[in-house]
Amino acid sequence: MTWLSLPLTMFSERKIIRVALFILPVTLLLLVVSVSSVYSVPFISKETELNMGRSADNEVVQKYGIYQDKALQLYVNEIGQTLVSKLVNKEFPKFFFKLVDSSEINAFALPGGYVYVTRGLLAALNSEAELASVIGHEIGHVTLHHGVKMMIRSIGSQILSIGGAIASPKNAGQWLMMSSAMFQQINMGYGREAELESDALGMMNASDAGYQPVGMVKFLKNLRKQEIMSGHAYHSFQASHPETKERIVKAGQMASSLSRKYSDLRKNQNSYLTRLQGLVYGGKKHSRDTRRYKPKHLDIYRVQAGDTLESIAIKELGDKRHALEIAVINGRKENTPFKPNLILKIIKDGVYHQEKSLQLSPEPAS
Repeated sequence: MTWLSLPLTMFSERKIIRVALFILPVTLLLLVVSVSSVYSVPFISKETELNMGRSADNEVVQKYGIYQDKALQLYVNEIGQTLVSKLVNKEFPKFFFKLVDSSEINAFALPGGYVYVTRGLLAALNSEAELASVIGHEIGHVTLHHGVKMMIRSIGSQILSIGGAIASPKNAGQWLMMSSAMFQQINMGYGREAELESDALGMMNASDAGYQPVGMVKFLKNLRKQEIMSGHAYHSFQASHPETKERIVKAGQMASSLSRKYSDLRKNQNSYLTRLQGLVYGGKKHSRDTRRYKPKHLDIYRVQAGDTLESIAIKELGDKRHALEIAVINGRKENTPFKPNLILKIIKDGVYHQEKSLQLSPEPAS
């Protein structure tokens, strides 16, 4: 027999009061959970999620700065908004896509529809399809509420006061604790299952928008090679390590399935790479990075008949030893033959001064 089944006559008045005080908060908690089930995340309304993202957006802009290239800013936003337009359930009325001034190879999302891409990531990618898959991955984190779900698991009941912490300047210390926890989760990723989930959603989203889903697979494979050279680590790799191989395999399987479902999918390789001409390469990781870096930028080279990696390295950089570097940043094997008119990225020293003038020709077969 449990204490709930005992007759009330066995309890003193004081005991009855204590029992009532115990039952009341439990009942209220169950009520909150049942009412909150209409939202995707218990205890957190979409309005609070929006406030969290809006407040943290200011911190992101202050930390990294916005990359000063209007054309690239509009380009990243255009792709993001196209992907959002294909979603069945957007969860949030507006999404915001920003290109930040950081050499880190990264993309991340805040609760409420704020998505960021670094210039370092743009330099690491090799087609618009790859960019669409990565942005789609981050949109997945937003629509699946991975950020606040992780915060609830890590902070617990303290997140219940997040609305007041954001709204009142008096609670600046509390918001600092919340935002610190949020950015820590962003940097470490949301865990293996969440990253795999967002991989799948990003690839489906990109395919719905007309992009080749294999873009995600190529990005994941090439990123590991680039990490060896740059030392940079994409945040979601940290979350899934050491299951990176499994992640690539799963992405490959899904890409094959989606490719059979859709036709006339595009990767837009040449047009993407041409947009990167003059992009600042390497350098500062954030606005408070005061180290001195040798200025570098990306230039674009159109392959000519008979070109090899070594011949291009000698012609453009004066040293055949740069052949491996060219191969890695373009996601190519060293012995892969090139077709004329293929566009390649090349890292050059100095600040870029010329206008973007390379004329496009039809996309060659890869």
